[in-house]
Amino acid sequence: MADTERSTILDAIYVLNLLVDDLVVGTMVFENYQSKFTRGEFSQPGIVAVQNMCVPHLILGLNKLCEFWKEFHRLVPDELRPEMKAVISKLERRGIKEYRNTVVAHVMDTKRGRTRTQTEVIAMLNRISDDDPSGFLLWLNNPNDNAYPKTVVSIVYALRDHLRELHGVTANEIFQR
Repeated sequence: MADTERSTILDAIYVLNLLVDDLVVGTMVFENYQSKFTRGEFSQPGIVAVQNMCVPHLILGLNKLCEFWKEFHRLVPDELRPEMKAVISKLERRGIKEYRNTVVAHVMDTKRGRTRTQTEVIAMLNRISDDDPSGFLLWLNNPNDNAYPKTVVSIVYALRDHLRELHGVTANEIFQR
């Protein structure tokens, strides 16, 4: 295998590791504080602040997953391709990139020449979550049932593990480059 091909495989696995971490941490932090809020152990301003931290974090991670597909789709094996394509299609259809570009990563929506209103932001989040924020978070990462292909995390794990096994990549090879 050529050095550039090996380097591309290592890059892909590294990105998949980061994506798993982003999705797991983003959903778990939000769930942890949401549970505290529900039990009355955390304030309203606090949960709003946690949401304002976790939602952009998750959106950036999901946008990176879409970018991963564009850059590395040729590495995705046939047996994992349908699930991966379905996730990417769903994310694109629900407006992940638009939310990232007009809310998370920029102050201004350049097409509108202004910032997005709170009502517009909520409508975009409802579209992204298919009007089911809790279900959306569980679709991303369900710590009680991350069986493949039920969650995005399980699909990313499966792809990462498949690439590692197929190409004989060790964890040390990824982290010590």
